[in-house]
Amino acid sequence: RRMLFKYLDAQDDEEVMSRKERVLEYLNHSPYKQLEELVIPEYAVRVDSSFAGFAMPLIENHRNLGTLLHSPKVSFPQKKQYLEQLGAILDKVERIDSPHRMIFADLNEYNFIVDKDGILRAIDLDSSYVEGLEGLDSPIYAYYLLNNPYLAAVPEKYAVDETGYVYPNQNSDLYSYCMILLGTLSGEAMHRKEMDDYYQYLKYLREIGIHEDLLDIFYHIYTPKTNRNPRHFIEMLPDQILRKSSFKVFQKRKGL
Repeated sequence: RRMLFKYLDAQDDEEVMSRKERVLEYLNHSPYKQLEELVIPEYAVRVDSSFAGFAMPLIENHRNLGTLLHSPKVSFPQKKQYLEQLGAILDKVERIDSPHRMIFADLNEYNFIVDKDGILRAIDLDSSYVEGLEGLDSPIYAYYLLNNPYLAAVPEKYAVDETGYVYPNQNSDLYSYCMILLGTLSGEAMHRKEMDDYYQYLKYLREIGIHEDLLDIFYHIYTPKTNRNPRHFIEMLPDQILRKSSFKVFQKRKGL
């Protein structure tokens, strides 16, 4: 059973669509295909010779991770489970032995779903980047990466072109994962904060009891130090921390 993942603007940029096809063709014949957490579109669909979209496995009764993480009706312990699952997917992808390494590239919470059994799955994988695959040597659009001047300030870690687009790598994937986690804690888009606000907020998280090892990962995403996966520290987050960790609460307490 399949569904059609349709592109309304597919005919506007055949080059982009061709790039997506190359990525998916590789993923469907690569070791990544064995990971059940990856919902990989399987083939292109054309209508009257025009590209329409991709056919992909149908995941019934699913919920979008972004909606769940930002919903006040979902408990923080449940959100922690989803966030830990996301980190586990990143670890699984990293461990895959493949001639060309897959990078999620546009890693954001809305590109994951939770199926009816509570299993987290990655979708929108046509936006992925495959290292060393011919014809994919240009930067791409990504939600947490585009036009971020603080990434451009660390060229030895994040490769950013003159227009603000990023050449994705493992560091950029882990950066995006950290921003998903911080966004869940703060209730705001932390990748858009000024550096003073960002580091003052991390200092505040220390004051309210966030684990030092987790904070160390957050501190170093804007330094040349290689990014690390924070998944193992998520379970250490107190279940009642979500109200205190709100960025608005931080501002009120600091008189900002």
